[in-house]
Amino acid sequence: MINIEPIKAFSDNYIWLVTTNEGSIVIDPGESKNTLDSLKNKQIDLSGILITHHHFDHTGGISDLSKNNTLDVYGPNNDIESITKRVINGDVINVIGLSFEIIEIPGHTLDHIAYYSFNEGNPILFCGDTLFSGGCGRIFEGTYEQMHNSLKKLKCLPKNTKIYCGHEYTESNFKFA
Repeated sequence: MINIEPIKAFSDNYIWLVTTNEGSIVIDPGESKNTLDSLKNKQIDLSGILITHHHFDHTGGISDLSKNNTLDVYGPNNDIESITKRVINGDVINVIGLSFEIIEIPGHTLDHIAYYSFNEGNPILFCGDTLFSGGCGRIFEGTYEQMHNSLKKLKCLPKNTKIYCGHEYTESNFKFA
């Protein structure tokens, strides 16, 4: 069994809390207070952290969350010191009983990655700031061609893939469209 729920951060960020019978992880903890409160309220011990890219609103809570624990922090090959397990395209990691394939998806940032799990026929994708409901991420470091190629990679995933993005931009994306 897998349970995925959002933890709100800042004005529109999502930190994803993923729990299985084998433990819990968070994805892109930009801040720690709401995350620590949620973990305490649910009486959950954190097993690890997954990071999609280096922006502070996705990494700012790592040090507080790992302060009292020795946690594996998975993330792209960049200069964030708190990442303990650097991953690249095609790597497969196993955490809390789930296998995640790493997909490099540059465009928003050059180091951007996604975590994809087939999850027994119920695929899930944590795509950070690359894909949103009704839109895609801004180009900060990459190129439009890189973003386009990254979106084409994600389009090849099974149609029943549940997508978990890093921000709530749905309304503004549809207004723009």
